[in-house]
Amino acid sequence: GERSFDIDEEPPPVSNVCTVFARSEATALLRAGWSVNRVLAAYCAAMAQRVAGLILRLGVEREFFITGGIAKNIGVTRRVEKLIGVEALKLPPDSVLDPQVAGALGAALFAYSLYLKEQRETAGARG
Repeated sequence: GERSFDIDEEPPPVSNVCTVFARSEATALLRAGWSVNRVLAAYCAAMAQRVAGLILRLGVEREFFITGGIAKNIGVTRRVEKLIGVEALKLPPDSVLDPQVAGALGAALFAYSLYLKEQRETAGARG
């Protein structure tokens, strides 16, 4: 988050974003003298590079939202915006919407549409 910007210079991104290895790599960096903020910056940069790579492969739109858990991490979102050269749309501060649940909401709507389709087909077969 915000602490990842409280650094003298941007560190290189870490190589491991796998949660199994991330903890041991973070511990090693701290033992090597890195500050907590620098470690945070390195992990935010690694996540931002992965997300930006996906966005660039799919094509960058002029207007887009970042959803999921990283949408709440300004350390990642600002770095993504910098890497792709486009600023993401933001929800108003007083919004009750939560970008972290967007994927779950989409899955629920998709499941509901499948349910309705099945109900129509079942009713038609009885008809």
